[in-house]
Amino acid sequence: MTIPMHPPTKPSADPMKSLFEPDSIAVIGASATEGKSGYIVLKNLIDKGYRGRVYPINPNAVDILGYRAYPTILDVPDRVDLGFLLVPGQFVKETLIQCGRKGVKTAVIVSAGFAEVGEEGMKAQRELEDVIKKWGIRCIGPNTVGLINVERNLFGSFVSFSDWQDGPVAIGAQSGIFAGALAIELMEIKTQQFGICKSLSFGNMIDLDETDFLEYVWQDPACRIIAFYLERIKRPRAFLSLANKVRREKPIIVLKSGRTEYGAKASLSHTGSMALNDSLVDTAFRQYGIVRTDTLQEFLGVLKAFVFQPLPRGNRIGVITFTGASGVMASDEMFPLGLALADLKEPTVKRIKEIVPAWQPVRNPVDLWPAIGVGENRKVYEEPIHAILEDENVDVLLCILIGVPNSDVGDIGDIFARAMKAHPQKPIFLIIIGGRMKKRWIDELEGLNLPIYSDTSLALKAIRAMHWYLTIRGLDIPDPG
Repeated sequence: MTIPMHPPTKPSADPMKSLFEPDSIAVIGASATEGKSGYIVLKNLIDKGYRGRVYPINPNAVDILGYRAYPTILDVPDRVDLGFLLVPGQFVKETLIQCGRKGVKTAVIVSAGFAEVGEEGMKAQRELEDVIKKWGIRCIGPNTVGLINVERNLFGSFVSFSDWQDGPVAIGAQSGIFAGALAIELMEIKTQQFGICKSLSFGNMIDLDETDFLEYVWQDPACRIIAFYLERIKRPRAFLSLANKVRREKPIIVLKSGRTEYGAKASLSHTGSMALNDSLVDTAFRQYGIVRTDTLQEFLGVLKAFVFQPLPRGNRIGVITFTGASGVMASDEMFPLGLALADLKEPTVKRIKEIVPAWQPVRNPVDLWPAIGVGENRKVYEEPIHAILEDENVDVLLCILIGVPNSDVGDIGDIFARAMKAHPQKPIFLIIIGGRMKKRWIDELEGLNLPIYSDTSLALKAIRAMHWYLTIRGLDIPDPG
């Protein structure tokens, strides 16, 4: 049989579309052995119902998981849009050449052992760069776990997902395993879950990178919030210039590591990337409207806030607390973040005074603990919540709840459901401290899209991020020169 030699593929005018919306996929290195990457990728595509043709490639198999297998990609009789390369590193170059001869538009190089392992790996990676330039293939990787596009039921990853929640967030991550583990954690939590519509692991970024991903998801109506885990920025000027346009329509939230000399060195051995000077990154992110987070907890907390709540119109916070100590801590933490305690209007103060004991002063933060057990607990919660939400001086309600037996109140979910329905444009943030009652309350609040935090610091950082984004979103900022 004579295999035709195709001319070099003309580079796709929209490579990310070819990557996320292929009509046919070849899994090169597909395996019938459970647990191997080639088995998991193929099984994910099949089990999740990928809407397209799938071709397992394995010279030692006739069929895999009920699909006919081919010795090489050149033996596939039909066109192949996207190739997943799961072969050992020493065979990647030849396999990529075969993809070029076949006319494959894009490739996901899962295989590792390149720039991240040292000079020899860097040399091998440069050879791959020469191949893709010659044949016009667009690539993600090497050293990637793959991608997900829920809209096409495309789960092209060697990480197994028992379930996946669709949603408004697109996540791009330089670290593949981190992205996969993070996705598993997000998909398996029982409460406060938010969905992801698209996910991409960049790996060593031999070709396509975070700027390409940003442009693609910017145009995607399914994506409302864009998130990144980055160790470096491959094309800083292009990325910042694009972010300067995107931030007018969609928030960009970044967890940027490599802040220290030690982190930068770790990044070099992890993905073959040298991190940029962190102070320059920080300044550039602020200038062009990118929300930066410093820890995984802050990253997830900020994402949850953007997914669940409307943007606050200002920085004035009304605090309801059932412990004076938490009110004091919240006050201490908000001012360094550029947030302020709202000056409650007199009608608001008057309404709350009718709830608390006569000796209890009413000021912001509003401590409602003295009112617990004096009258009807539901009224103690409900009346101050509505009063503060109706106050024109309040932009955000921060409610600190204490889950102890004598503070119990019927269905707390119903209380906040009514408050949100009455005031849909005013964001509410919750902190719940306690044991069994805390768990029950969280369950009762599930489905309301109320962000719940374990401490005031995370909640206030999320509020700050949302307010800052609203402030900078509409500003006219010149592109980087």
